[in-house]
Amino acid sequence: GAEQILGSASPLITDYYLARSRGKKILAMDQLAAGKRAAQVHIIDLKHRSQFPGSQWLTGPLIKAMSEALARGEQTLLYLNRRGTARLVICESCGWQATCPRCDLPLTYHGDTHNLRCHVCNIQQAAPSICPDCNQPSVIYKSIGTKAIFTEVQKLFPQARIARFDTDNKRAEQFSQQYKVVKDGQVDILIGTQMLAKGLDLPALSVVGVLVADTSLQLPDYTAAERTYQLLLQVLGRIGRGHVAGQAFVQTYQPDNPAIADAVSANWPDFYQRELSDRKVFKYPPYWYLLKLSLRRASPASATKAAETFATSLGAIEGLEIVGPAPALREKVAGKYVQQLVIKSKQRAKL
Repeated sequence: GAEQILGSASPLITDYYLARSRGKKILAMDQLAAGKRAAQVHIIDLKHRSQFPGSQWLTGPLIKAMSEALARGEQTLLYLNRRGTARLVICESCGWQATCPRCDLPLTYHGDTHNLRCHVCNIQQAAPSICPDCNQPSVIYKSIGTKAIFTEVQKLFPQARIARFDTDNKRAEQFSQQYKVVKDGQVDILIGTQMLAKGLDLPALSVVGVLVADTSLQLPDYTAAERTYQLLLQVLGRIGRGHVAGQAFVQTYQPDNPAIADAVSANWPDFYQRELSDRKVFKYPPYWYLLKLSLRRASPASATKAAETFATSLGAIEGLEIVGPAPALREKVAGKYVQQLVIKSKQRAKL
């Protein structure tokens, strides 16, 4: 008699909230299947530079585990969430991250102007060279990609069979075409993005390395913490599946970040309650509805003027909160400059 069934180890917060508020039945599995054992998960603080004796991106404990897995004929998966265009802006000493005081979203770094900007409400500030929290000159601006990791791993393990899987692969190299080769153990080290995080059962996989767990937290989106929790939980689920003993290494500049800590311990209840509390304060779903409107024009000035005029006209409608306008995260698309408005309302019909 069910009209719809949703199943997930990391349900969407809005879906879960609606199910609870409407009295829908929620079934939870809270025990491992017979014969399964939880994997060991190690959180490694990237702020301690002594952790990098032989690599720019891979810490000593992870390299050691990879070497041991290689000797046993087992596989390693190195995961890097490369989504988003913003580079990592963080303090190496204390883990500080710049966020918008109005939107509670990460500020995005712009190298051409050397400033930080909120791509929702357009607050801007100078990019700091000294951390405002710990007063250390240790604010870093880094970018990292799977190709750089592939080159690094080749140098560390020249004898290993290494494969990289991301959206840059040619068709014959895509994971869907190479799955049997990987499952049969003909690849020693897999490097990739979130396409490797979900739903895979690789019998020889014993080591998972999450290279920079903070990357998805940098996205200027109110669901950034939720995505981080989901992706970490999913990639950690590739091990501890009963084939071989598994261990994971989560490298992060923010080891105490609640989203990361909760994902590592699979603590959904605490994560869910904290996210709900934050979203209520900052007027995000499921408490408020959101609408994003984009305007494209031939020049930055005309895009800004059109967006401001449009925002003023929308201001006559009661029950709306208008945020912005601000340049879109991708400020130029197909030769046009893009401005966006975010509109909030408690009533969806208003939007």
